[in-house]
Amino acid sequence: MLRAVLFFVVAPIVELYVVVVVASAIGVLPTVALLVLISLIGAWLTKVEGLGVLRRMGDTIDAGQLPADEALDGVMIASGGVLMLLPGFISGIVGLLLLLPPVRYALRPVAGWWVRRRLERSRARLVVFGAGVGYGPVGGPYGQGVYDVESHRWPDGGDTGPRPPGGTPELGA
Repeated sequence: MLRAVLFFVVAPIVELYVVVVVASAIGVLPTVALLVLISLIGAWLTKVEGLGVLRRMGDTIDAGQLPADEALDGVMIASGGVLMLLPGFISGIVGLLLLLPPVRYALRPVAGWWVRRRLERSRARLVVFGAGVGYGPVGGPYGQGVYDVESHRWPDGGDTGPRPPGGTPELGA
């Protein structure tokens, strides 16, 4: 609750104060122009960095590895992009920092620790290719089993897909 109050009440007041201070120093029109410029640069940087992370994520998956670092980068890029689109200098600076690769690299261990901690506290269970990873109850939700669903080729050579009523892939339709 306290975090929500800080985020939704105190942060906008501080942002507004900084905008007023900057506007009194350089003028209203230059301040508005600067805020618009920050948003445009943020949108462009988010696009460039986001596409780069998507490309690296594809390369990592093609190499047969989990793209954990790339996923964390993607979340930081999205967060930075949103912060840069918000009107304000403080959010713009924090957003710009999140869009810079060296800053994201430095924040990855902290972000990874935060995600692991959230998983430990939750009942969530992360499953990767059938192997349980993470924390939480073994099995499906509410103690049910976990079912591995695969597509099968039908004996008549038809497409893979769900089982028709009354037939199985092994016995035919």
